[in-house]
Amino acid sequence: MKNILLLALIVSSLASAQEIKLDGSVITSTTGFEENLLKENKNITVISKETLEKKDYKNVEEVLRDAPNVMVQETYFGPVIDLRGNGERAISRVKVLVDGIGINPIDESMGTLPINTIPVNSIERIEIIPGGGAVLNGSGTAGGVVNVIIKSTARKNYFTSSYGNMSYDTNKASFGGGYNITDRLYMNMGYSYLKGNGYRNGDDREEGSFTGGFDYKISDRQRIKIQGTKFRGNQDTSNPISKELLAQNRKAAGFPVESNSDRESYSLDHEFKVNDKFTVLTTLYDQRYKRNFVENSVMDYEMEMPKKKSVFVPNMNAQMDGRFDEKSKGAKIRGKYIYDRGELVLGYDYNKTKLKRSSLITATGDKYDYIMGPIKLPTVIKPVDVSVSVYNDVYKETNGFYGLNRYNLTEKLQLTTGLRYEHSSYGGTRSSVSNINTSYPNYMGGKPIKINKTRVAEDKKSSDNFAGEIGLNYSYSDTGSIYTRYERGFISPMPGQITDKNQKGEYKPNDLKSETSDTLEVGVKDFIGNSFLSWSVFTTFTEDEISLIQGSVHNPATKWWSYKNLGKTRRIGTELFAEQYFGNLTLNQGITYVNTKITKGDYKGDKVPMAPEGKLTLGANYKVTEKLISGVTFNYVGKSTVREFDKKDNTFKTNISGYHFTDLTVQYKVNEYFTVSGGINNIFNNNYNYSETRDSAIPAPGRNYYLSGAISL
Repeated sequence: MKNILLLALIVSSLASAQEIKLDGSVITSTTGFEENLLKENKNITVISKETLEKKDYKNVEEVLRDAPNVMVQETYFGPVIDLRGNGERAISRVKVLVDGIGINPIDESMGTLPINTIPVNSIERIEIIPGGGAVLNGSGTAGGVVNVIIKSTARKNYFTSSYGNMSYDTNKASFGGGYNITDRLYMNMGYSYLKGNGYRNGDDREEGSFTGGFDYKISDRQRIKIQGTKFRGNQDTSNPISKELLAQNRKAAGFPVESNSDRESYSLDHEFKVNDKFTVLTTLYDQRYKRNFVENSVMDYEMEMPKKKSVFVPNMNAQMDGRFDEKSKGAKIRGKYIYDRGELVLGYDYNKTKLKRSSLITATGDKYDYIMGPIKLPTVIKPVDVSVSVYNDVYKETNGFYGLNRYNLTEKLQLTTGLRYEHSSYGGTRSSVSNINTSYPNYMGGKPIKINKTRVAEDKKSSDNFAGEIGLNYSYSDTGSIYTRYERGFISPMPGQITDKNQKGEYKPNDLKSETSDTLEVGVKDFIGNSFLSWSVFTTFTEDEISLIQGSVHNPATKWWSYKNLGKTRRIGTELFAEQYFGNLTLNQGITYVNTKITKGDYKGDKVPMAPEGKLTLGANYKVTEKLISGVTFNYVGKSTVREFDKKDNTFKTNISGYHFTDLTVQYKVNEYFTVSGGINNIFNNNYNYSETRDSAIPAPGRNYYLSGAISL
């Protein structure tokens, strides 16, 4: 509490987070074309490249942790972005785009969001749109959209080069540039490299990313752009540790996890201005993301034998070797026609994503229990070898058609309407092979026991869904507007959700259907004197929410699950962003509050798991001299709940406390071309966790530092 009071004094007397200077800004995430931000009937936040340059961010995850309305969850397989309280389902309910192309995986249970493969030095801006985007982007936007815009879009001459040193023996170097070689040809390229240790013992990482491309004006009405990105990374870390051990040593390591990832993406954009009123944009893309990991752990294992017999092996030393290979190809065609009182956008999207996922679990033990029906014989001291191999080859193919119309009812009142139809087909093959090798007890002859079970399932399904929106935006002044909107969105099933696995380990198809959501929102934004204000109130109701029922969750080798449309949820909340300009001093505040509730299903009355109740950001940026700028940011993330299972598959809730951290930044401009930046993250050295359950957690770093220098031409 003393730290919070001290921060309040700093903010009130000195008083950087995200600067929200929107006047004259444009975005592309609402129609696929550049639009004036102040004319939008959505509560949009833009993180500019100037904001990104004020702090030496290692990756996009760190950038979004500072954003006022974004929650970042640290899951077992990587970071997940959450907007408006979607919690454990956020990876399939918040769509993340790079230049309008989606990067969300088609696997919710073990997929990962590759946001950290995007080099920060290549980003022009990040557009964040909470609670909207179904007409333009289709399935998976109930929580909202995050669109990362790459610098190549701007066609500006630039060159940047930077080097930084950070805590934990981490070094980061990058360079990038773009140049108009001729009046028609623009080329760009960039590279970023990071190597160092992590906060916890044994953590280390090494990663490099390259971007490059060109933009060519074929004529005054046509242009073509080709862009490519390549990322490779290796990371050694460890799984969560007990809170008891964490209290003794926050840097203590758990069981080791080694991983490597390789991502590449390519896109081709063609713009054709048919005339002054009609423009057609076409995008073709191809992307691939490969990820491998090896994790060590301790597990129990039980396998059934004929005649109601089984073998139970406790406390086995186990290793999981997992491999993921996801390929995605697609096309986006959209046309914009400007008429006397508005504009009409028509579009078509196509995407096909294939995922091959395999995991091999090998485990060894030195004893087992032999069970005959209800009778458990004395523990047998015999070596036991177990292997479980799982392979999934699945796909999802989508065709979407949409129309979005903006009509000026009067000079100040604009009506927005939109409709989307989307057809999806999904399915594939799942297989598993389980083996156990040991021998009978000596009193039963000591002969070898070899059990083998192979299971295969193949299924294919399809769905047809509609999304729509209608809204009004009233510009009551040159800078102020009030808006209201309604949007109906949907989430079609992922291919891994249409097949269940029962307690006997058998795969069974289910009757899962799409879930739908209805969002109502009212908001206002305005410049008042030297201040900017954006405020919205919203509610979202979800029908037929896809629910996961599972058991043996502590043991990946024997885990069973079932997907059903059991749930209904309700989310009510508000978002407030404000920024004030007092000469050399800029203050900003952000408040997000979301009240979530499950209104139907097995967990009726509970809050949505892993969805924080809110977030508070406070910041100040002060220009000490023409060359020296200092800033301070405070972030508070509210409390949440986690749904957990005991070893008998009984569920229980764990309440997770809120946490806060404060960062300090300093930037000194040596001359027109060279800038030195430094900072202290978590200056009060608060103990908080990236993820947490009742008994274990992954700790966030304590107080840490960085110092970097950058050349800009």
